[in-house]
Amino acid sequence: MKQIQWYPGHMAKARRLIEEKLKIIDVVFEIVDARIPESSRNKAMDNIIKNKARILILNKSDLADKEITNKWLDYYDKQEIDYVVCNSLNDKNIDRVYNKTISVLNHLHQNDIDKGKTKRKFKAMVIGVPNVGKSQFINNLSEKNKVKTGNIPGITKSQSFIKAKKDLLLFDNPGVLWPKFETKEQAFKLAVVGTIKDELLPLDEVCIFAIKYLRSHYPKVIENRYNFTINKDMHEIDILDKIGIKRGALMAGKEIDYDRVFNLFLYDLRNGVLGELSFERPE
Repeated sequence: MKQIQWYPGHMAKARRLIEEKLKIIDVVFEIVDARIPESSRNKAMDNIIKNKARILILNKSDLADKEITNKWLDYYDKQEIDYVVCNSLNDKNIDRVYNKTISVLNHLHQNDIDKGKTKRKFKAMVIGVPNVGKSQFINNLSEKNKVKTGNIPGITKSQSFIKAKKDLLLFDNPGVLWPKFETKEQAFKLAVVGTIKDELLPLDEVCIFAIKYLRSHYPKVIENRYNFTINKDMHEIDILDKIGIKRGALMAGKEIDYDRVFNLFLYDLRNGVLGELSFERPE
């Protein structure tokens, strides 16, 4: 497979601006997809953020396998990484995010008190790869639809400060990917959950990767959703054929309409129809 690249101009510009704006930022909220928390982290940001306070936000937790998420939390506890688990589609994240922020930045808060200064509004920079829910996270914390959202990568194109509740100022950024993905597996994980655009990888290969993973880690979810039995000799293409027949994704000659099958299957997988799934584990 050819080296996959996706680094539009606005991402390169965003990276430069992130470096510039960090000087006035108190804490970085790094949004990741809880289903692939490490694969959806942009490791290139480590060299930019360096020692700046950072809180890992495991978003879309409602779509992730809770047992696997708990294993990730144990892992991050051992790594002494601050985190908050959330689902930014609901409004129950504000207090948890704010309380964790106060905990991480308590030294700044106490310093203001000691100097008799007015309580500051903490400035938080929101970063993350495309389509991990940054804009919805910001709207949730600001309790207003101030940022355009959508379930496709690359909605946010510019940077802006947004006033949130609880004395927080949020600095929004476009999703920033690294110039090249290091491994095919990482690229497929990002594609499976919809973090990179569907045009970047062949959808048949993305679906086959997902089905292989599900057969290994969640062997019954496909059977339960599409109501057919998978035997050990079935190839992943045979499974896609069965899904196409069950979902009526057929062309006039009753041949399988694979484009429809790929999109139907990925929609079900990405939106929780197949159940709560995680596509990587700490081990």
